[in-house]
This record gives sequence, structure tokens and C-alpha cells, in this order.
Amino acid sequence: MIKNTGFEYRHIGVSNSDVEKMLSKVDANSIDDLIEQTVPASILDRTPLNISKALTEVELLVHLAELANKNQVLKSVIGLGYHDTHVPTVIQRNIFENPGWYTQYTPYQAEISQGRLEALLNFQTMVCDLTGLPIANASLLDEA
Repeated sequence: MIKNTGFEYRHIGVSNSDVEKMLSKVDANSIDDLIEQTVPASILDRTPLNISKALTEVELLVHLAELANKNQVLKSVIGLGYHDTHVPTVIQRNIFENPGWYTQYTPYQAEISQGRLEALLNFQTMVCDLTGLPIANASLLDEA
């Protein structure tokens, strides 16, 4: 069953009693039993997962800081013709930093939908990198 303590529990959130109630509703004795009943044998992979020991919250934050320190901070160049030129503040703020120029009014238009898809791809890639899993999923309907 699931441990009810520490960093993991805050993110998993299901108590042992909740698991028991859910399993009783579907007539399964355990989560493994539920998986056996649900996943076809032809696709069920019984190979044990190669997952390292979980880090504590503090260890994870230290590890993430170490990874972040490997980033190289480079000079941002907006584009050809803008390098080493003075951009008036009114242009910088009202055009380059004004999303009205590069987004559309509703999320249903292709331009902003493409941006959301790219953001979801970046999120899924980050989840794969953090968890070591080969795939991740994110709802296309969940704006948050």
C-alpha cells in the first residue's frame, strides 16, 4: 500500500483506506490483482521497474539546484538587425513585450493553440526528464 508520510504523500494523496474502498468497488484484492484483471496479458510487462530510491524533498531541491547550476547564461539576441542596437523603451514594452501583438483573442485560434501544444510538449519532456519514464501525458483541455 501507499505510505502516508513525507514528501511523497503530499503528491500522491491517496490513503490506504481510500485504496481499500476503491478496490472493494471493483472486486479486486490488491492493486496488483486489479492490474491483472484489467491489462491484457499480451501487453502486461512484468519486468520490475528500475527506479532508484526516492529522494527526500531537501535532497531533491539540492539535486535540482545542482542541475540548474549547469545551465549556461548566454546573451539574448532578439534577431538579426537588433544586435548591439538601442531599442527605445516604448517599442520594447509596447511591441516586444505586449502579448497582443503575438497572441490571438481566443484559445481556439491556431496561433495560440500551437503555443499551448508547445508548452504541453515542454512540460511532458520535463516530466520524462525528472521521472526517468519514457513517456508522459498532459491533458490538452487542462489550461492550468
